[in-house]
Amino acid sequence: MKNLQTPFALLLLILALFVASCEKGDNYYYDFETSETQYDGTIYEYLQGQTGVYDSLLLVLDRVPELRQKLNNPDSTWSLFAVTNRSFQLAVDALNTTRRITGRSPLYLQDVGLTDIDSMVNRYVLNDVYDTKTLAPFIDGQVVMSTKYDYKMHIQYRVLDASGFVGGGQQQLLFSDTNNSIFQRYWQQVNTSAVNIRTQNGIIHILSAGHDFGFNKFTSKFSSQ
Repeated sequence: MKNLQTPFALLLLILALFVASCEKGDNYYYDFETSETQYDGTIYEYLQGQTGVYDSLLLVLDRVPELRQKLNNPDSTWSLFAVTNRSFQLAVDALNTTRRITGRSPLYLQDVGLTDIDSMVNRYVLNDVYDTKTLAPFIDGQVVMSTKYDYKMHIQYRVLDASGFVGGGQQQLLFSDTNNSIFQRYWQQVNTSAVNIRTQNGIIHILSAGHDFGFNKFTSKFSSQ
């Protein structure tokens, strides 16, 4: 009898460990879905506080004080798709490579035309709060308008697969410049690397560092100035 009990006890132990493992996995998934970052300050103050991450965006906002004031107003509500330094570097490098080929001197963020830079940066700011919970029910995504010029952008919610779960991984937003077209093949798209950073006056989603600021328009706009 003793010899029979030992394998049976081992089997019970294995089953208990398996159940505990499953419960831990389920809890991790649940916590991931519901966890959010809360920042005690405005969107603009959040950008200022992330040393070495948003210097280029802050420089552009200094050139566009109307937008800077919006993002620093605690009584207003916005969604910002935040562009990191790397995205601006990609855009400036591509621009100056083209200018060098055509024999033109380099341009930087403080040099380029104000009207166009104003138009480009405003496309990353929306007039309402669009978080993942708001966007999840829209299977085909949602057309949204930029805070200035009523320019059409598009946001689509999705959840990546992970750890054997279909749709059990990272929440992500696909942010698109529609180029004023209803056909997706003409859209320029970028994924988020982080979502749902809540502030006193709205929400921030961080765009992938591989994004080219301006949705590839930066070079075409300023290459011949």
